[in-house]
Amino acid sequence: MGLVQDIILYFKKKYLIKNQIDQSIPNFNLYSPSKKTIVFISKNTPTPDKDSGSNRLKEIIITYQELGFNCIICSKNAYRTDEYIQFFTNLGIIMYVESNQFENYFAFLKSIPKVDYVWFNGPNELRKNLKKINFNLPSSKTIYDMVDIHFLRYQRAIELDPTRISLRKKYLKYLEIETKFSKQVDYVIAISEIEKEIMSQYVNSNKIITISNIHYPKIKKEECFTFENRKDLLLIGSTHAPNIDSIHYLYNEIMPLVWKKLPDVKVIIIGNVIDKIGDIQDSNFIFKGYVPDIEPFFISSKMMIAPLRFGAGVKGKIGQAFEYHLPVITSSIGAEAMNLTDRKNVLIEDSSEGFASAIIELYTKKELWQKLQNQSEKNLEPFSIERVKNVIGQM
Repeated sequence: MGLVQDIILYFKKKYLIKNQIDQSIPNFNLYSPSKKTIVFISKNTPTPDKDSGSNRLKEIIITYQELGFNCIICSKNAYRTDEYIQFFTNLGIIMYVESNQFENYFAFLKSIPKVDYVWFNGPNELRKNLKKINFNLPSSKTIYDMVDIHFLRYQRAIELDPTRISLRKKYLKYLEIETKFSKQVDYVIAISEIEKEIMSQYVNSNKIITISNIHYPKIKKEECFTFENRKDLLLIGSTHAPNIDSIHYLYNEIMPLVWKKLPDVKVIIIGNVIDKIGDIQDSNFIFKGYVPDIEPFFISSKMMIAPLRFGAGVKGKIGQAFEYHLPVITSSIGAEAMNLTDRKNVLIEDSSEGFASAIIELYTKKELWQKLQNQSEKNLEPFSIERVKNVIGQM
């Protein structure tokens, strides 16, 4: 099956390149040899409107651009017709695309007079590309963006389901990649101080730099719907294992308790999760799939819920809720490394009973709801663009 897919991909690539009239690299005319150059290597072209990791990477790239860098994104199977290639091209980012001009992006990068930094987005891209980059661009500084600690995520998943052999295999795989290859790069990017501390057990802490998510208010609080004019619960999902688990946990253990008190409350789920959630058929669980404009849901829902039982990193969906002044209920895993305190700026619950009670309380008590809403902008302060610019400037 793998061979068949490779053959299909080969002919698809040849067809797309042949029918691509413009064989140049988008925006390479904007390259300036007087500027420093940073290359971002990602498995796929980032999709900022579909996952928080891509959105974070987009903000980091824009920050480097604002600091005066030539910014280049390299990913495999990237073609001019891709909407996300167009998106980043419109931002003025240099985008490697498949063409007859270069065999691959390594050949393209070798044609550039000087590459100062190479940023690997995630452990798999680091493992696949570090040796080749060191060979082709020996003078470039290498940066490994962990995104989150993958082995930590699987370690926590094993605690929930210790009998699953696949979890243990993935834990061991990423433990080796993340601890071994981190020693071979110039900088390691941790997403939080907590994860920096964990990685300091394996890597010299002096080369670990914390760059978290980047968040800022998207609307004014005055533009939001009032407490009385809101309804239902909002959940942002994806096929990421912790998110799928949280949806099942919510449906099977939390919402039955909520519906005893609030039978008409619905859960609105945004994200392409339906293929993983085929067993849930309930009119109170509304699967919206991919939504290009999520703002209407943030300003009209009563709250964001994130009942995560395992995972790692900083949860972009929670920061996103604060961008729209939307109160949040989450777990300790969800609140991790975000400077959040139960009943000060969010509600934090780790049991199904506690989570259900928190939903009922926040849904019905205006004073508590307003208290949490009023904290939203302050919650975003640790994730400001200015803070990230300062960190990058120090690098």
